Amino acid sequence: MVDADNKIKIEKIKGFRDHYPEDMEIRNSIFTEITETAEDFGFKRIDFPSLEYLDLYKLKSGSELVSQTFSFVDKGGREVTLIPEATPSTVRLLTARKDLPKPVKWYSFPKVWRYEEPQEGRFREHYQFNADLFGIDSAKVDAELIGLATNILDNLGLSGIYEININDRNLLEYILNDLNINDVNNAFLIIDKFRKISRESFIEMFRKLDANDENINKIIDLLSEKLDMDSLSKKLKKLLNNYKNIDDRIKRIQETFEYISYYTKSSINFDFSVVRGLSYYTGIVFEAFDVAGKLRAILGGGRYNNLASLLSGDDIPAIGFAMGDAVIELLLKRQNLWERNIRKASYYVCVLNDVNSEYPITIAQKIRKTNKIASIDFTGRKLPAQLKAAMDYDYSIIIGNDEIKNNSVSIKNMKDGDQKILSFDDFIKSL
Repeated sequence: MVDADNKIKIEKIKGFRDHYPEDMEIRNSIFTEITETAEDFGFKRIDFPSLEYLDLYKLKSGSELVSQTFSFVDKGGREVTLIPEATPSTVRLLTARKDLPKPVKWYSFPKVWRYEEPQEGRFREHYQFNADLFGIDSAKVDAELIGLATNILDNLGLSGIYEININDRNLLEYILNDLNINDVNNAFLIIDKFRKISRESFIEMFRKLDANDENINKIIDLLSEKLDMDSLSKKLKKLLNNYKNIDDRIKRIQETFEYISYYTKSSINFDFSVVRGLSYYTGIVFEAFDVAGKLRAILGGGRYNNLASLLSGDDIPAIGFAMGDAVIELLLKRQNLWERNIRKASYYVCVLNDVNSEYPITIAQKIRKTNKIASIDFTGRKLPAQLKAAMDYDYSIIIGNDEIKNNSVSIKNMKDGDQKILSFDDFIKSL
């Protein structure tokens, strides 16, 4: 782009974001809280390339996701893509190693890319936290993964602000078949749009699957309300021709709900409209939403027991979830929780004009070796200007010729204005 003065003006690309230091400080503290919670649960961090073969996503992620990729043919003639999600890469890492004792508990925090229309809470590039647990298929493990998700949100101060909505795709598949709807994959894609499209559009889409209006209305009724366990059982007994065939599945869901209650007091619902768009999910699926219902899903995930076998032939049970940073940021800002939270004490070293640099550098290095933040002002500007620059720090340290002569430190608390002089040795001890 060229402006009125014939100068080239380059702006950021639509759907992408810039992050300035004041935003990154907050972002880093939020990300640290998230990753430390995962590590408290015994999850270990992994990482992987930002570029993968497109075939990795063609294999099982579904055509809709593949159509949203930033993919291209590289100089070697290979179809590659910037990663649109983390799960296929995570499973690729898992299946490449035969020596990993199960269960495996991994988390990652990459950037991911999708060519979607930008809107509130959705960008074409974002950070995404992912947690995955491999090797066990049980209600306890399902509950632990969801428990990690709830603990992350609770630790961010969002307890009571969100709810977890859970479904089971095996159960929903049985119901669809019972209602003579056999094209389950396309039915799931339509159900995933239930709260995003009109009732008329929903009905028309299901008619194309050869569903009659009576059964379509039964599906709409099923998708329209959130249920507790008692209501779920009653509703299905009334709806289905043979409830006993899914008795074991209902018991598994009931156990999962009970175990989740040990992790959090937040609202947990059963919601048939939650199916997750990706085709590799095989059982329980879940999403978290703000209770006010004003934002997109905060996080989402589910069980995907078949993905490892598609990549390697290995049969490895798996469950995981992902959480993007965009919706979390929106929600935290609306709750006035998006704020600076530096965990380390910070010091701003003010250096007066005619002072030799050795002493202030020595002071700063001593501070840094105690795992604290130290920034030196080498601008040569007057002290009031340096103190103004120090306003975001916990302490300012003033170094002039008197401090060097007396081997001392003049330190000012930037919060309450208290100022005192300490000997060099006493200052080091105070750290």
